[in-house]
Amino acid sequence: MDAMKNNGMDFTTKQPKYEPPPNLVSRTARTRPVDPNSPVKRISLELSRQCNLKCLYCYSNATGAPRVGLTDDEVRAIIAEAAACGARAVSIVAGGESLLRRSILVDGESCIDYANDLGCYTYLYTNCTLMDTDAAQWLAKRDVSVVGKFNSLRDDVQDQLAGVSGSARRIKRGVQALLDAGFADANSPRLALETVITRQNYDEMPEMWRWMRQRAIIPEVELPTNHGRAAENHDTLYFDEDEAPEKYRVLFEELLAIDRREFGFDWVPHPPFAAGSCQLYYSNAYINDRGGVQPCAGVTREYGMLRVGTNKDSGQPLAEIVTTHEFQKLRRINELITGACKECDQRENCYGCRAAAWHKTGDLFAEDPICWRKETAKRKVRLPVIAPSHATHRFPHWLGC
Repeated sequence: MDAMKNNGMDFTTKQPKYEPPPNLVSRTARTRPVDPNSPVKRISLELSRQCNLKCLYCYSNATGAPRVGLTDDEVRAIIAEAAACGARAVSIVAGGESLLRRSILVDGESCIDYANDLGCYTYLYTNCTLMDTDAAQWLAKRDVSVVGKFNSLRDDVQDQLAGVSGSARRIKRGVQALLDAGFADANSPRLALETVITRQNYDEMPEMWRWMRQRAIIPEVELPTNHGRAAENHDTLYFDEDEAPEKYRVLFEELLAIDRREFGFDWVPHPPFAAGSCQLYYSNAYINDRGGVQPCAGVTREYGMLRVGTNKDSGQPLAEIVTTHEFQKLRRINELITGACKECDQRENCYGCRAAAWHKTGDLFAEDPICWRKETAKRKVRLPVIAPSHATHRFPHWLGC
């Protein structure tokens, strides 16, 4: 049977050769190699929690009010500290909208250029409303992947979830600018679109999944967590706790079937991402816009404060914080996790969503409360698992992100 072509990959409809889904580019020839003994291999960095949207599910409660956050000098100093600790990837997650920081696109001032010069690959999170042709072309020349926002193909739903009328039109324009700049190259994809599953967009997820796959865009479809503005809008956005695991299971299995049948990709469905797995606890440090060092965006426990802002004199170096006993426990998540997650047959590659566990129980190491695999896991016995030294996050977020 003749092979069929899809996104540059060959597979037959009779006996498809399943492949893992593509990841965003994470290194180039200019990126320094990762030291497996580094206490932190990547950082996620908030600039400010100022945003031009009012997303109903926003975890950081970002608003349009002016907020300084970290200064440009502080951002560069944090990146330099991270690189000195061994970090080789920097995610600019903003906390608000990254492109409101106009220096980010200025030669000689950009934190992206600064990170690249230190041998760090970068990931830029943006809602895409401020993305235009010039910005996309400027970014295309850097060692950077872009993670945009895309919650619906329907303008009314996108505007509702973003909390601002007209946002859908601007987001689509921004995504098109990134496509035109070559970010969605099937052989070296550098564009992902982040989608939070809600009641409003649940039924169109398969259509959105196809739309992104057909354009060589990495779909970052994720389960929601109940904090920030999301908690305020919980009843509007989210399924009831009793029905949510089954709703998510059905959706993830449908997306897997589409990938197998139409695109030749194979993966195991489990929270918190479709076709992905959060592995940030093995490698990452999340730094909020006040200099607090957290496990991820979804877990707001601070393990220390960096020497920035009001903590310039009283804060600690990043190296001190990430080498403490408490922070290093994050690197042993597979050993310390409890409940059904400890017994799960996917434990080598998944620890569920730590933010979901944290906000439900207050215990960072508790089982994921919205995972549909936990009833099966409870009936199994698992031997101890050692985390792979090469563990990475399929997507650059939080990581949850």
